Amino acid sequence: MENNDIEIQDIIRKLRLIFKTTQAHSKYVEKECGLSGAQLWMLYEVSVTLGVRVSQLAKTLSVHPSTCSNMLDKLEEKGLVYRDRSKKDQRSVHLYVTDAGTELLTKAPSPPQGKLTEALDDLTDEQLLVLNGSLANLVETLNISDRKASFTPISGG
Repeated sequence: MENNDIEIQDIIRKLRLIFKTTQAHSKYVEKECGLSGAQLWMLYEVSVTLGVRVSQLAKTLSVHPSTCSNMLDKLEEKGLVYRDRSKKDQRSVHLYVTDAGTELLTKAPSPPQGKLTEALDDLTDEQLLVLNGSLANLVETLNISDRKASFTPISGG
């Protein structure tokens, strides 16, 4: 039983470290370039996938499309991205980075996608499967009623 308590305490400390590191990086990004970590990642993804659609971008960032659209509004207000409607299909909107957005990216802190995503990218397929399964069990055990929270980026706050 005591070993179980030690393991639980160790897991809690590791989860705190992950969360606080993610928050600290987001705060640092915001201080350095005036964007949240999620906004910087979004700007980066728009820059590397010219003409990306909102739905594709939302999927890449693992956010809800409406959250993605709201975040894009803020980047557009800052003059960092622009939307271009397809002439063939008016429903289709493509996203592009402005010159100001490109300049900001050259001066922005790395990694643009955030430390957590970068660290997860470094794991092997097997490690990702084990981690994903373990986290799925934890989420299931927590009986979380608001599953929509998983589509909201972590802020620096």
